[in-house]
Amino acid sequence: MAVDSAMELLFLDTFKHPSAEQSSHIDVVRFPCVVYINEVRVIPPGVRAHSSLPDSRAYGETSPHTFQLDLFFNNVSKPSAPVFDRLGSLEYDENTSIIFRPNSKVNTDGLVLRGWYNCLTLAIYGSVDRVISHDRDSPPPPPPPPPPPQPQPSLKRNPKHADGEKEDQFNGSPPRPQPRGPRTPPGPPPPDDDEDDPMPLPVSGDKEEDAPHREDYFEPISPDRNSVPQEGQYSDEGEVEEEQQEEGEDDEDDVDVEEEEDEDEDDRHTVDSIPEEEEEDEEEEGEEDEEGEGDDGYEQISSDEDGIADLERETFKYPNFDVEYTAEDLASVPPMTYDPYDRELVPLLYFSCPYKTTFEIEISRMKDQGPDKENSGAVEASVKLTELLDLYQEDRGAKWVTALEEIPSLIIKGLSYLQLKNTKQDALGQLIDWTMQALNLQVALRQPIALNVRQLKAGTKLVSSLAECGAQGVMGLLQAGVISGLFELLFADHVSSSLKLNAFKALDSVISMTEGMEAFLRSRQSEKSGYQKLLELILLDQTVRVVTAGSAILQKCHFYEILSEIKRLGDHLAEKTSSVPNHSEADHDTDTGLERTNPEYENEVEASMDMDLLESSNISEGEIEKLINLLEEVFHLMETAPHTMIQPPVKSFPTMARITGPPERDDPYPVLFRYLHSHHFLELVTLLLSIPVTSAHPGVLQATKDVLKFLAQSQKGLLFFMSEYEATNLLIRALCHLYDQDEEEGLQSDGVIDDAFALWLQDSTQTLQCITELFSHFQRCTASEETDHSDLLGTLHNLYLITFNPVGRSAVGHVFSLEKNLQSLITLMEYYSKEALGDSKSKKSVAYNYACILILVVVQSSSDVQMLEQHAASLLKLCKADENNAKLQELGKWLEPLKNLRFEINCIPNLIEYVKQNIDNLMTPEGVGLTTALRVLCNVACPPPPVEGQQKDLKWNLAVIQLFSAEGMDTFIRVLQKLNSILTQPWRLHVNMGTTLHRVTTISMARCTLTLLKTMLTELLRGGSFEFKDMRVPSALVTLHMLLCSIPLSGRLDSDEQKIQNDIIDILLTFTQGVNEKLTISEETLANNTWSLMLKEVLSSILKVPEGFFSGLILLSELLPLPLPMQTTQVIESHDISVALNTRKLWSMHLHVQAKLLQEIVRSFSGTTCQPIQHMLRRICVQLCDLASPTALLIMRTVLDLIVEDLQSTSEDKEKQYTSQTTRLLALLDALASHKACKLAILHLINGTIKGDERYAEIFQDLLALVRSPGDSVIRQQCVEFITSILQSLCDQVLFLNWSSSPILYQTKN
Repeated sequence: MAVDSAMELLFLDTFKHPSAEQSSHIDVVRFPCVVYINEVRVIPPGVRAHSSLPDSRAYGETSPHTFQLDLFFNNVSKPSAPVFDRLGSLEYDENTSIIFRPNSKVNTDGLVLRGWYNCLTLAIYGSVDRVISHDRDSPPPPPPPPPPPQPQPSLKRNPKHADGEKEDQFNGSPPRPQPRGPRTPPGPPPPDDDEDDPMPLPVSGDKEEDAPHREDYFEPISPDRNSVPQEGQYSDEGEVEEEQQEEGEDDEDDVDVEEEEDEDEDDRHTVDSIPEEEEEDEEEEGEEDEEGEGDDGYEQISSDEDGIADLERETFKYPNFDVEYTAEDLASVPPMTYDPYDRELVPLLYFSCPYKTTFEIEISRMKDQGPDKENSGAVEASVKLTELLDLYQEDRGAKWVTALEEIPSLIIKGLSYLQLKNTKQDALGQLIDWTMQALNLQVALRQPIALNVRQLKAGTKLVSSLAECGAQGVMGLLQAGVISGLFELLFADHVSSSLKLNAFKALDSVISMTEGMEAFLRSRQSEKSGYQKLLELILLDQTVRVVTAGSAILQKCHFYEILSEIKRLGDHLAEKTSSVPNHSEADHDTDTGLERTNPEYENEVEASMDMDLLESSNISEGEIEKLINLLEEVFHLMETAPHTMIQPPVKSFPTMARITGPPERDDPYPVLFRYLHSHHFLELVTLLLSIPVTSAHPGVLQATKDVLKFLAQSQKGLLFFMSEYEATNLLIRALCHLYDQDEEEGLQSDGVIDDAFALWLQDSTQTLQCITELFSHFQRCTASEETDHSDLLGTLHNLYLITFNPVGRSAVGHVFSLEKNLQSLITLMEYYSKEALGDSKSKKSVAYNYACILILVVVQSSSDVQMLEQHAASLLKLCKADENNAKLQELGKWLEPLKNLRFEINCIPNLIEYVKQNIDNLMTPEGVGLTTALRVLCNVACPPPPVEGQQKDLKWNLAVIQLFSAEGMDTFIRVLQKLNSILTQPWRLHVNMGTTLHRVTTISMARCTLTLLKTMLTELLRGGSFEFKDMRVPSALVTLHMLLCSIPLSGRLDSDEQKIQNDIIDILLTFTQGVNEKLTISEETLANNTWSLMLKEVLSSILKVPEGFFSGLILLSELLPLPLPMQTTQVIESHDISVALNTRKLWSMHLHVQAKLLQEIVRSFSGTTCQPIQHMLRRICVQLCDLASPTALLIMRTVLDLIVEDLQSTSEDKEKQYTSQTTRLLALLDALASHKACKLAILHLINGTIKGDERYAEIFQDLLALVRSPGDSVIRQQCVEFITSILQSLCDQVLFLNWSSSPILYQTKN
């Protein structure tokens, strides 16, 4: 690689940006004269940049190892240009690509560098043109902050330069290249210099020797954001110009470092770093000069700007990890970090695409193996299929019907083999012809009795088998008229229900392919569509089994049509968004250059651009609401698909409940995934998350997240994400961008993105990708190969590093618990165990230790018991085989309750007995098996959440009986009490839950126990025949809520804490069901029933201890009904209205019994200065007043009594009458008076018409007199303002209870 003889070294220096996390940086190189740039080199770490330089500056320090470097230059031929022109980009890779050459020599006096680097050693080669004074009239345009960020995954970026730190210097031998892992950030960046200031004197010996050549040096600039105020103003007079230049480094992949050193021997010009001690002085001098002399210096360029035009190489390093492993474990880990953004999904390995049929998968497998590879099963099936087709070409008798019944089992292997061999025989066409003849009623009627039914059933089964052959098979059937043939069979007279069910199953197979669904929904001019015919059939007098089978097909049609409508809306949004007019050329293309602007103007421009985009998008609110409804319907249909979209078995009957029977039948999700794939659903979701109008709408975000989260809960859903890997990569970037936006702006997103779902989805898909790599490794590697293979260790290490983060730990536990994913680690351990390799070799195996740690993490983190049921025996065997491995022995303690256990209802007594024996070891290393036992009990005894269309399984009733008979209620109460006693002391000291493992165990144990209690109490109390007066349950629940849900460290409940709070509320509400409607309601029965006892416990706990104030108020507010009007998206039925009103009346009755407690609560908290408690008190008072008039009068009478007492207590001294307590009481009254029910109660009381209420009229007169009285104290002014506001609320005509002709309608409105 020869260098031009006229080319010399113009610049060589290192830019350093110390920060805890990697982010975007911008640096500037200024030349004292115009130069021609021929070449730019990035010097890799440890590589000598120049032989004549001292060791302290001779070696490159660039990090990280790969990133994209964007270069911009000041075009001196255009002195009035408002922007820098783009020079090009270098995809830096220290091993292959370090040189950038422009297409032609660039004439400039300044360069701007932008990239995601922490340290950059840069050498610039070219030639000097002429000297230009810095006092020229038109200074070079300053580069502005980068354009707004693209929707790429990034985390919060706010790097702070560490002022005052010494720059790292290497003395002696050159540094070795650092390992790929966490690096100590290099020293601070070179300081900013004013152009007119003299260069500071060097402080080191080397710098003194180079001092005479200082005038030849070219300055590196990397200023801090706040070092010098910006002067340049944004100007939009000139158009943004860009010279598109091709990158010239494509053919420079192989770089010979030694040859570069020889070429650079004669280069003399280098730059020393300026001493850090003088940075502040220089910045102050620069500020004075710029303010006093108006120096045309460069505008400051921040190196921590948020926006990046191209974040393809974006990365993020976790600053710390929550680890509970020993020092020995960590010492064996290589020094590298896991970067979730550095790994993207790749084409699917090992697993099959979830929406491909079995036939298509077999075709792909044979193509991968090659047709010449021995496949005896496929050859035999193809031979037999060919024989059958040749043998019965004309015969249509009994043997032909028997052949029809044999063919479906031969299609997958036999027909796929025949198609790959490209035989001349049209086997598929002949099979389709046979199918249509078999469905023909006229042909069937010519057969003997019984044989004709066999022929028709064989024909329907053959339709299902041929529909599995992909698009080719379905298109052949459609051209032959299979839909018409099936409807002819369905509409025929005297056809049995079982035969109709077979026909529906065949029709369902046809529409399961997108081509079949399109044909089914499409109507021709002469005849109705298949959808219309199916509706007519269902409306006829059909059996319930036929109606159920037809309804399942209709549900699939609805799902397909909804997806089509979403795609139409998405395309419409894309067209409208793409047609938004650009405000300027610079806005149109953010890569054209870096604009000159100041921060205030930039914020105004961005805000105006967002508003203009919203206005010019022409997307109506109605379209967005329709989109939300469609997405919610997609989620609902997918959730209920296993019960509403599958064809019922022929021998089943659709009853409301069952106690025995086969498990759930067919899997509907491969078909739904096929529909999603054909409509490009993931691409549409990515589009919605990228358009500002939809991505900023919380309804769109929530509906989208619900669908995506549902998909990610299953193995097939994750495989769907991975099969659409390109769309998934873009989708995760868009989600991460929204998550990071909220993080950077400090916004609360109401639970839509704040729970790190984007990171969880990313970690889940990458975990499954690692699992596919493990299975692929086992497929291609033999037993004789090296045990610790490098690829295998890399995969295991990536999995291990994902678990360092709580979100990643949850994702790893979730994915490994799905189906048979954990088998990948068990296979690894079994191969590397003592029996396979011997004791000494297994101990030295790194892969074996990785597998031990990962399996332990999965068992600790995952609540999925199906995984334990499948693999418990294998894991226990491995634990027993290696008694010296600490991780396996810990795993053995977690699996201790599963020894000789069958996961059936009969195991409930044994598990509860195990819990009883180990309660004293709760939350200790010896008692970790308790968590596993509770998880298994939940799985065996607690039914899943009810889904629409699902049959009730009566086995869950039997399981609850087993729980009661084994003293489960007392045991679970004791578990909660023990858990509370352990958590109370750390909570009082404001200590968090400890390590990640400790928190996972606590949350899991609490959730399992609460679920078991809710199941038992719901079954016991739902009929109203029994009462439950064990008040240990509400007492333990109130304490648990205080410990886990009242004061979250993050300021708001995370998803797990929210679920615990919901479970506690649900359990307390089950006590309201224990009211026998047949009993005569009296004051005594009200005070002693289950409902009142629960309420008394909750109300008493509020004032029991100060630490329970806030938690108790939250609980009470969550238990009370919401104020009217009832917010619903659908019309409320009259029955539902009556139930709601009766519930409110019952609440009012039971609360009236506890009137003294309610009054005490209002009196105790009315004068509080704690704003959260003030807010909760006002909220509870509004809820109580809205229930019924008795509770409204009770609350408002209490508040007015407090005001009366406060004013009368200091009646002798008028000056001291109005205190801060008076202000707070009036503020409370003002807040309540703005609500209709409270206003009505106030007006009723101040009338004084009822005996005992006369004083309220008098106190109201006193308040009016206060407004007229003179005085200028602050407290009086505040009181006057509150009284004025109260009067406005009382006189407000909008706040009234409107009467309606319908009493029910009136009550629900008010």
